[in-house]
Amino acid sequence: MAKVTITDIAKMVGVSKATVSYYLNGNTSKMSLVTQEKIRQVIEETGYQPNKIAQSLATQDTKTIGVVIADITNPFISSVMKGIHDQCQEEGYSVLFTNSDNNPEIEAENIHRLLQQNVSGILLDPIDANLPNLKQLDPQKTVMVDRESKDMFLDTVVSNNSDSTREFLAQMKAQGYRDLYFVTYPIEGISTREQRYQGFCEEVGSDPARLLVLGEPGTNEQILDLLAAAKRGLGFFTMNGPVLLEFMKLINGTPYQYPSDFGLGSYEDLDWMQVLNPSISCVRQDSYRIGRVSTHHLLGKLQGEEQPEQARRLVVPSELVLRKSF
Repeated sequence: MAKVTITDIAKMVGVSKATVSYYLNGNTSKMSLVTQEKIRQVIEETGYQPNKIAQSLATQDTKTIGVVIADITNPFISSVMKGIHDQCQEEGYSVLFTNSDNNPEIEAENIHRLLQQNVSGILLDPIDANLPNLKQLDPQKTVMVDRESKDMFLDTVVSNNSDSTREFLAQMKAQGYRDLYFVTYPIEGISTREQRYQGFCEEVGSDPARLLVLGEPGTNEQILDLLAAAKRGLGFFTMNGPVLLEFMKLINGTPYQYPSDFGLGSYEDLDWMQVLNPSISCVRQDSYRIGRVSTHHLLGKLQGEEQPEQARRLVVPSELVLRKSF
């Protein structure tokens, strides 16, 4: 008889594979008792045995690293992935990349699939670092990349988001731009966005009127009104490259130009920002190094390097790149 898989269990119960995965990982807070009982009964009847990573690594090391990416279309992540690949190749490991497409159910399924494939360890770029099911991962075999949870239950590799943002805004202020605004996507629950906004508040102040969240009603109109008012010292700092692109689309076709009408800067340095005229000043993340450092740290843990009891936070410094946008 063929080995029973999680797909078989899901079909027998009439639920998704992700639902079965949530059950196996103990994440049942939003699952009905009826569904839980159905899954339990089918598992018992079929003799299905979850293939846990802790069990598999007790007897073998597949020399493979699984990588869970929140959104593979994010331009930042491509350099991170190359860093991961290059470090794995140098140290004799294969790598499996998965894309969660910003969907928590897909993310849970990807994690489960990697565990089923007996990966040696996991590098995790999560959608939400605070999701409870992530605590099921073995902290000795997992490293979080470019995100950090509020209670730091996993080792984490990040940029110095807050400090570098604050330093960049100090440069804008030194050039006379003191009426500054932070342009972003929604920030709640995403550590990188929260930390960059924290750096903004530390340097500029925490006036909520200076937080411009794209996608919220009235934000586009507020930006255009600020530009129309032509207040001296007006400046905008965008949370990352995609936000900057949305900002540029908004002002395209208007008479407003930087740096004559306003100052402009961004976190993240994408190629197209360098060829604009004027080119965009920015905080440049070392995304390639983040990938390499994350991988090297994980492999060290897997190879038995002594680790502290508390989760560690490793910081890869960013660089200020001052061009001609303010």
